[in-house]
Amino acid sequence: MLITVLVTVCLNLAVPGTCVTTPVVDSNQDLVTMGGCMGIAGFESAKEFWEQHPLYHNWQFKGWSCQIGNRALPAKSKA
Repeated sequence: MLITVLVTVCLNLAVPGTCVTTPVVDSNQDLVTMGGCMGIAGFESAKEFWEQHPLYHNWQFKGWSCQIGNRALPAKSKA
């Protein structure tokens, strides 16, 4: 089963619609488990992605989440 770590970052946490949710890593790329995704490993993966990504490192970190399966990502305006 595919498990994906997602990160949510915002230009401004106080302004709705300024957030995006984007995939960080999935179980096809790394040894991601649901427990790991929900725990410190998922947080660290999301945080590292946010800090090192040239577009998002100046944005505000809102959080991370885990997705099971191949569903579409959440709509950007709903993040």
